[in-house]
Parts: sequence; structure tokens; C-alpha cells
Amino acid sequence: MIALLDKLKADVPFSLLSETQHQRIEDEAQIAYYPEGTCLVGKEKRFEVLYFIIKGVVEARMGDELLDLYHQDDTFGGVELIENQPSAYDYLVTEELICYEIPQALFLELCEANRAFKEYFFGSVVERIEMVKEHRESAKMAELMVARIDDALLHEACIVEADTPVVEAIAKLEESRAVALLVKNETGYGIVTDTDLRKYILHKEDQNLEVISQIQTMPIISVAEGELLFNVLLLMTGRSIKHLPVVNDTGEPVGILTLIDLLSYFSNQSHLIGTQIEKAQDIEGVIDAAKRIDVMIRTLHLKGVKSRYIAKLVSEIHKKMYARLFTLIFPAEWKEKATLLLLGSEGRGEQILRTDQDNAIVFDAGFDPEGKEAYLQQFIEVLDEIGFPRCEGNVMVINPNWAKDIEAYKADIRTWVQIPDMEGLMDLAIFYDAYAVAGNKMLFLELRDTLLNEVEKNHTFLPHFAKAVESFESPLGLFSRFISEEGHKDEIDIKKGALFALVHGVRALSLEHGITKTNTTERIKALNNVGYMSKEDAKNLIETLEVVMTFRLHARLEKLERGVVPDNYIALGSLSKLEKDTLKEALKMVESFKKRVAYHFHLSMVS
Repeated sequence: MIALLDKLKADVPFSLLSETQHQRIEDEAQIAYYPEGTCLVGKEKRFEVLYFIIKGVVEARMGDELLDLYHQDDTFGGVELIENQPSAYDYLVTEELICYEIPQALFLELCEANRAFKEYFFGSVVERIEMVKEHRESAKMAELMVARIDDALLHEACIVEADTPVVEAIAKLEESRAVALLVKNETGYGIVTDTDLRKYILHKEDQNLEVISQIQTMPIISVAEGELLFNVLLLMTGRSIKHLPVVNDTGEPVGILTLIDLLSYFSNQSHLIGTQIEKAQDIEGVIDAAKRIDVMIRTLHLKGVKSRYIAKLVSEIHKKMYARLFTLIFPAEWKEKATLLLLGSEGRGEQILRTDQDNAIVFDAGFDPEGKEAYLQQFIEVLDEIGFPRCEGNVMVINPNWAKDIEAYKADIRTWVQIPDMEGLMDLAIFYDAYAVAGNKMLFLELRDTLLNEVEKNHTFLPHFAKAVESFESPLGLFSRFISEEGHKDEIDIKKGALFALVHGVRALSLEHGITKTNTTERIKALNNVGYMSKEDAKNLIETLEVVMTFRLHARLEKLERGVVPDNYIALGSLSKLEKDTLKEALKMVESFKKRVAYHFHLSMVS
């Protein structure tokens, strides 16, 4: 009986139920047997139980006409029980039947308690197929998010000494049927994959390649035993790694994880999107791949993946997209003479659904390429086609203020810090979040050093910079009541009311401490590392940011589903009591953080 019930629990719609609800079925359901020819329920008669077929066949007939056929794992009688209506057909056993019988009272109780379970019985065939698909994807994702590396996932590590002749090492690789070679050196391990072997074939004579250490990649990138598979996915996606050594607590290899094995645990095709972008031979190929990102985001969100992890994955894919567009659109000489910057939430690695375009380009000193305006215009138009709205503030490469040489940017930085005005402070905030995604990234690093040096020399500038944290009032009023702004009844702007204060407050503190991280979560961790805030405070702030980002993402996805342009407003009426209470606590944490920032920078003294 228990084994059979385990089978039932694995099938939709019963897989939608909780463990407690499964226990109720186990306590009250009966297994019944009916011989061939039995009429289970006649026309105009009422169902008293829900039937789930373990073995056998039941036909639904109206006179001599066959209307439906039920086999193993099928259910019937659900709609009639829910609607409290008599059967419209005769249900006849045509092959001896073994089935579960779930009493009417229990079935109706389960329907009342579980909406998805109830809706299954009214869904079309297409809807039910989609429900099965979503359930399976959910189960795989849930497994992935808690799954860690174990021996079952690993390929055996084939290890050779550094002075092993290449031909001998390859023979050992072939003999062991390993996926890659690990090379043991005095200072650590290296790795040899198919890419390195191609190098050997092409250059063994002109480079006098004889021993395996000459073609290895070293040092290796590795992960520890027991690491979460999702973290491994981020690493392999971000670094384009196909073979990843796994090491024990002493640093010794215990096996190799391959990307293809990892993807068998993962159903959202994030790596496939990234690979398609990297290998795209034209702009259209990049556009096609990039348009699939929203589907991936929706899948991850529905599976309960934390917003900051979704943002990390999206950020890695977007970086590949921008890098590929840089190569496909701009002339080859720009690679060494210019660098493309991502700004705003994209620069911080916090953009999930596409918001506005925020980008800039830095040219080397004296480099003023002919026809640059046309190339920059094409770049923006491609982003238009992918679905990135243009920046209302015109912070884009088609604006000459964000497309100039390094010396002009240095002059701007000095002005922003030494003679701060509202526009300059805003531009500085934008630039401090920048991430160099393509081209000669040394140009950006030089500018970042200039910025940090100027701030170090002009600390009196910081309170003026931090003042913006007080720009917006909290949407939480007296007695913890939500306050909606005019024109948005029963809605709050989560960006103005919470997200901006968190991001900018952390940004100001990070700038004061010379932190080079751009991601807000990473900046919070860095503030803990430099001793500004305790580990507990950092954890609470990160969780508050997570709550705010999750509410925002959920609201934006919901509007996208309805064909409404996503914005930053959250409809309070759509939230449960638990969700409202959670949001209130997050808003209280934001207000507490704003007060901390105000006290730290003495903002009451800044006009």
C-alpha cells in the first residue's frame, strides 16, 4: 500500500499536494478491485469517490458512443464531485480494474486547501501538459538549489607528473577514458584539455613541445567537495569552463566535473544562451539568444531562486552579450583603443529584467576614430531591438558626455569631486558603479584609480554625495501603514521607497572606504570586512535588499505577463498578509539604515 501511494504522490495532480495532505490520503483512501464489465457510475448517478487507476481500463460511454478512455495513472470524477453534479455518462470497466478510491469529503477538502490541485481538474489538455512540465521543472530546480557535488557526478581524475612526455600522457588519458588530464607540479596542479592538445598538435615542432607541463593551463580553477551546484554553475558560466577539477580540504583532486553533467541538473538553458551568444557570427544571432533571457528569468523566479542569484546569472550572460556586440559592431582597432562600460544596475550586476540602457565608452588619449557616431548609434539600436529601453537621462554612448577620451573623463572626475553640484554628484554615482565589459579595460582601471585618489584627497565631498539617500520618503507611515503617492492608490514605488536608499547608502559608504566592488551585496560584505559594520548587520542588510529586489521582480514579471510595461510600483492589494508583513519589516530596516548613513555623514549639517 505504501509503495503504491508513493507512486500516486509522484504524479500530477497529487504531486501538487503537501506531505500533510498526502498523509490524509494515505489514512483515508482505499484500494478497490472491479472485474471486467462492472458499471462504476451510471448516467445520472452521482460520484461518491475520486478514482485513480492503478491498473486496468475504464470507458466513458453515452449509449453506444465511446467518449473517453481512462488508463493507468488517470483520474476521473473530479469535476462531478467539485460541481456536485450527476454523471453525464456511464463509466464501464473494460479491463479488470485496480484503483484508489478517495472519499468525496476528503477530495473536496483537498480542493479547498490547494488551489492548484483543484484547478487541475478544470484545465484543458494543453494546460495540464504545461502543469506537468512546470512541476517537473520545479522538482529539478528544487533539487539543484540544495544539491551539492558528490562522487556520483565526478569523472575520475587522471593525474600525470609535470615531466611526463606528451605522447605518454595522452596515452594514459586514452587508457583511463578520462575527460581531461591533471598535471602535478611542485607548486600545484595544472590541467590539459582538448584545447591544449590542439595547441600541441599545431605547435609541437616550432615550440619544441615535449613534456605535458609545456601545454598545461596553470594554475587551475577548482572548487571544493560539497560545493553547491548552483554556485558551480555560476562559476562555469562566468569563466566559460567545460572541465572543473574538484579538490578535497587538502587541495588534492578527487575528480573532475564536466559542464554537460552539470547541465543535466539544470533546466533553464542559461549556459546554452551564453554559448549561443559567444558563438554568434552576426548581430542577429546575439539578438535571438538575448531575447530568451526573460524566459530563463521567469523560470528561475517561479522556482523560488533568490533574486540576487538570478541577477548574478543574468549579469554573466549580459556581459557575454555586450562583449560579443563590441566585437561584431566596432572596428578591430577599438579593442586596444577603447573600453565599453556598463553603468547603473547593469554595472552593479543587479539588473534582472531589462530596464533602461546605461552605458559609456572611454577612448584612449588622442584616439578619435572616424565615423564613431555611426558605430555608437548602431550599438544603441541593437540594444533597442533586444528590448532595452533608452535611458531617459541620455546616459548612453550616443551622448558625447559618455563617449570621450580618458583625459576628458579625468577632468570630469576632478570637477565632480572638487566642485560638487547636483548633476555632477549624479554623474559620479553613475560612474562609480561602472563595469568595463569589453575592449582595453586598463583605461577604466586608470579612471577608477583617479576617482578614488580624488575622493581620498577631498573627504569633505562625501556628505554631499551621501545626501541623496534622503531624497525619498518611506512609503511606511504611522502605525506601520502603507502610504501611496497621488495617482497610485494602493500602490507603492519600491525603488524610491526602499531600493534607492539601500543602493546609494551602501555606495556612499563604499566610496569612503575605497571599495572597488560594484555589486551592492558585495559592497556590503566588503564593508563588513573593513570593519565598518558587523557580520550580523551585513547579513540583515543583504536579506533586506533581497526582499526588496524580490518584491520588485515579482511585480515586474506579473505586469509583463499582463502585457503592461513593467515599472517599480507594487500593488498592495495583490499581497497576502504574510507578504505585507515581510515588506513592512524590510521598509523598517531601510529606514534604520538611512538613519545610520545620515548619522555617519552628519547629513543634518549638509544643506
